[in-house]
Amino acid sequence: MKNAPAAALLGQWQRSRLLLAEDWENTPADVRRRLAAAPDQEGLLAGLVEHRLLTPYQADQLRAGVAFGLVLGNYRVLDRLGGPGGAFYHAEHMRLRTRVAVKVLSVAPGQPPTLLRRFFQDLRTAARLRHPNLAAVLDAGEETADSSGPVLHYVVSEHVEGIDLKERVARHGPFSPAETANLAHQIAGALAEAHGKDLLHGDLRPSKVRVTPEGDAVLTDFGLALPSQGRRPPAEGRDPYAAPEEADALVRDPRTDLYRLGAILFWCLTGRLPPAPDGSGNGVHPSLRSWCGDCPAGLEGVVVRLLAPRPEDRFPGAPALVRTLLTCLDDGPTPSANGPGPKDETAIRAAGRDPALLAPARLLAPTPSPRLLIVDDEPSIRLFCRYALQLEGLECDEASDGKQALAAFQRRPYDLVLLDIDMPVMNGLEVCRRLRNAPLDPHLKVIMFSGRASSDDLAQMLLTGADDCLTKPFTLVQLRSRVKAALRLKVAQQRSDLLNRRLLVVNAELEQHLSARDSDLIQARNALVLALAKLVEYRDTETGAHLLRLQTYSRRLAEAAAQQPAFAGQIDRNFIDMLACCAPLHDIGKVGLPDHILLKPAKLEPDERVVMQTHTVIGADTLKEVARQHGFALGFLQMAMDITRHHHERYDGNGYPDRLAGSDIPLSARLVSIADVYDALRSRRVYKPALSHAVTVELLLEGFGTQFDPALLEAFRECLGDFEQIYGRLAD
Repeated sequence: MKNAPAAALLGQWQRSRLLLAEDWENTPADVRRRLAAAPDQEGLLAGLVEHRLLTPYQADQLRAGVAFGLVLGNYRVLDRLGGPGGAFYHAEHMRLRTRVAVKVLSVAPGQPPTLLRRFFQDLRTAARLRHPNLAAVLDAGEETADSSGPVLHYVVSEHVEGIDLKERVARHGPFSPAETANLAHQIAGALAEAHGKDLLHGDLRPSKVRVTPEGDAVLTDFGLALPSQGRRPPAEGRDPYAAPEEADALVRDPRTDLYRLGAILFWCLTGRLPPAPDGSGNGVHPSLRSWCGDCPAGLEGVVVRLLAPRPEDRFPGAPALVRTLLTCLDDGPTPSANGPGPKDETAIRAAGRDPALLAPARLLAPTPSPRLLIVDDEPSIRLFCRYALQLEGLECDEASDGKQALAAFQRRPYDLVLLDIDMPVMNGLEVCRRLRNAPLDPHLKVIMFSGRASSDDLAQMLLTGADDCLTKPFTLVQLRSRVKAALRLKVAQQRSDLLNRRLLVVNAELEQHLSARDSDLIQARNALVLALAKLVEYRDTETGAHLLRLQTYSRRLAEAAAQQPAFAGQIDRNFIDMLACCAPLHDIGKVGLPDHILLKPAKLEPDERVVMQTHTVIGADTLKEVARQHGFALGFLQMAMDITRHHHERYDGNGYPDRLAGSDIPLSARLVSIADVYDALRSRRVYKPALSHAVTVELLLEGFGTQFDPALLEAFRECLGDFEQIYGRLAD
């Protein structure tokens, strides 16, 4: 009968779900037999802990005869995290096996219902809060042992990796002023979000603020304290983080939370508890520099004002604190509140700013400064981004949802969009798709952010048109660096476009000054190009009329695109003439393909298709070698290489050979791609019939934003009749 006690206990704990059946079944059979044969409860508990079927905390509670409260609804309590005003635990969802934090409040049967109603009201408000610096409330419930015992109300919130501020300072000492200012700004932003919904924390202290491995502050236990009745009972010792007015009555004032934040900041900077107010209401805390000699005057002023004994002497609210803290967040010296800013580029660099972004008129003319649109349904995120970026000399507008963002683009252009993914009305991915499908600026930069996307989701965003991604919560340094990098890339791309346009103009001017003899050379060059392309036809199944049609299609499409705002300044007469000359060379690399692949009268096998795709690289490398050995006509050869290598790229990045996407594909190749596919669909092949004009147009337009440039397809719509006439006039 030695096995009976252990076996009975195992059955009891499995029925209560403290010992999960899944874990027990996955345990090796010999281990299960040894555990079931344990001589006593102590031996059984030791074995269960050894094989990680129970945690040490669970075992200690069972030894003490306390099983009630170890299972709360769908959650299994793993360990105690501590905390006054209710106990905090580390737990897991028994089905999903996800880790969470659980706060448990033991309520006696005689608790006044009005106080419980207030608690549940705060709980529902907290569950609606979504902020990168607030731990999200996920679930709630209650457990009752019997009708006469207390009721355990539990609140489930997300588990935040990292350590709390109390443990962080104990391990590593006080924070630097820069780190403290950054943490203060994040916590103040969370307070602003909650106070805006009439929700106070009421018990803010270092143990309620967790610091993630990335250095972000996340506020826990917000609004989840059970209010007491009437006046507060005398405490055993003074709460060093409590505001003076908390000693006498139940106070529901946002400025009380701000006092507690000031006490936390004092402790973060010095490693000391803040001195107690003198009780007169006029007490002033000693200078922080007595303990923190490198504390800037601006940050010291913030802390002293937060710790003012009278509420009316503190900041009027968290939003005002957020704005003030932004002046303390610069990497360089804190600028004077009254003095002038930097006057020249040297002073700007000394202040840690980027002169290319503060004085961008030289780079982004005619726009006087980069213009950003911040799109997020959370006002606190928009406020954080606006103030952080305006300090860098950037002009910022805001939109609270996707439709407002698209409407803003109808009113004015923007250089960069900060775009949240999870928004009502229209999500960020749809907004990004629409912006890319109708680009007013080919170099518009889109930075997307989300608090719930996985790394795979973030990678997928890059394929849908985003230039960069940020994970919420993000720090001030992360935001500024990503925005600056994106704007620098935009400037570089604009300079490159300008240089290319100037090269085309110079080339056109040179050609205009050629003598009649040189003009004959150009005509001879064009004729030789066509003759060279025809040599490919003798090996391929194409016809001579195909090359003439391709030239004519490309010219007409380029003329229509030149009228589109998206290509203003990119397409001129010289560009169109050179495009028409180079287009026949698009498949010149096919001369290097074996006959059994090139002339196969059926669809290619996957391995054969890979070989076929190499014709783009063969052709481009051949022209590159010509350009290397003969340094003439570089502009012409460069366009020919772009078309030859990239006319099979796709706008969504799924083409070949380089998987370029969007505007990274040379414009000449994007134009020839549409013309080439149109003619291929209209023409008969041994493995397919010729398609009508209407069916061909429908198939091409299905590639809107995926295979083809959306702006070029809009130009294609304008000249559909011309394409049909060209095919009829130059038919095989």
